[in-house]
Amino acid sequence: MRSFPASRLIQILTLVLVISCSPDEITDLEPVQGLEVFSFAQTQLVEDQYIVVLKEDFISGRLIDGDVNFNDALMRREAVDLLSKYRISATNLERVYSSVLNGFCAIIDKDKLEEIKNDPRVKYVEQDRKGRLGELSEKLPVKGETDIVSTQVIPWGIKRVGGPFTYNGKNCVFVIDTGIQLDHPDLNVAKNKAFDAYSDNSEKCGNDEHGHGTHVAGTIGAKDNLFGVVGVAAGASLIPVKIFFGRFADYTYSGMLAGIDYVGKVGKKGDVANLSFGGFDRSRAVDDAVLNASNSKGIWMVIAAGNSRLPATSFSPARVNGDYTITVSAIDALDRLAWFSHYGVPIKFAAPGVNVFSTTLGGKYRYETGTSMAAPHVSGLRLLGDIQSNGNALNYPISPSDPIAFRKIGK
Repeated sequence: MRSFPASRLIQILTLVLVISCSPDEITDLEPVQGLEVFSFAQTQLVEDQYIVVLKEDFISGRLIDGDVNFNDALMRREAVDLLSKYRISATNLERVYSSVLNGFCAIIDKDKLEEIKNDPRVKYVEQDRKGRLGELSEKLPVKGETDIVSTQVIPWGIKRVGGPFTYNGKNCVFVIDTGIQLDHPDLNVAKNKAFDAYSDNSEKCGNDEHGHGTHVAGTIGAKDNLFGVVGVAAGASLIPVKIFFGRFADYTYSGMLAGIDYVGKVGKKGDVANLSFGGFDRSRAVDDAVLNASNSKGIWMVIAAGNSRLPATSFSPARVNGDYTITVSAIDALDRLAWFSHYGVPIKFAAPGVNVFSTTLGGKYRYETGTSMAAPHVSGLRLLGDIQSNGNALNYPISPSDPIAFRKIGK
């Protein structure tokens, strides 16, 4: 028999109790009982693998705005040069970052680490970390296209933020996540722009093996057609940036950085990136990458606040606070702060995050709960333009409470 720590049993029982008290009208379909919420587990250090960030003034060449290949080659040369100085093979170089960070990830022996940290070219060094999101629950109902083909469903959360709206603009949303099902019939996936931090398979680049990213994508921009669901910015171009791999959604911080770096390379002003991820650990590199991508390019970075009922400053990247960053908490259908949601500074908006119905793998649809589901509501709104509010989250543990994201029809 599987055993659980006492704290975990209390958490699960609390989730079941709270959901079971939810009103029947919280969705256009039947409410879901006993939902579990994804909380990122404590990450583990990756042995001998480090992220090295360089000082801009000490780079020997000049980065050229928009020339991705040149900048990558320059950073690779810088990385190899620095490693060779300390007799570390170029084969130890794992990745380079040339857009949102100037640096690289490499395998470095501990006896060389202090020397590299003290090198005049080095700004800081951070050990890489790894983690796992875990499988989507098999207990939740999954609906096929034929189950809801007669009437297109507008999920309660889409209505709560004022939608749906049709998007015909030129900007796009980068879904930095587990990928997106590339051929989901209800999604407009820009497959030619997809990125995968862990695979070079061009045919399946960015394809979702887990389901989390596909669910997020549907809330942002599911098509306004005759079946399925409709997103906040219906028909929006969705770019999968895959930083989690496999059905358990494994990840590394160095892979996260690669995804954010890609957005910095190809994104343009007015684009939106949805970051429905985080952890209990704090990463200066991840925070810097998110802030630099937003500030340097004018790309809106919409970030899930987190699901551990803690201050939003508890982990990266939710704690990032910039002109183009929007951290999002979650509310239920009665406008109450969700029992799991992080709260406080630097959260800028609350959005629906309980019993959210959206797209999933196999061209199907399912419910999910979490601030991961709240953030894409705001991503869709931000793609459309400025975000308004028509209320504040209730039952908030501190003052002031978060404004609830909203957009009026025609605005």
